Amino acid sequence: MYYISNFESNCALSMVKKRLGDFKGVEGERYHVRTSKGLPDGHVSVPVYIFEKGKLRRCPNRSWTLFNLFASPR
Repeated sequence: MYYISNFESNCALSMVKKRLGDFKGVEGERYHVRTSKGLPDGHVSVPVYIFEKGKLRRCPNRSWTLFNLFASPR
């Protein structure tokens, strides 16, 4: 299963797809793609994909987004 969310939403809302090929996005838009439902505690890096030519493809420069980098300790 893949959890796909718009780049601007920061993984707040995600669509669940069984295969990346099942996803139909907007041409030229960037998306976060991950295989786990939630973001675990600690440092998390999520790869960035772009929708080009009808498919999700990894960004050319292998972009990643870091989450929870500056989370306060509990």
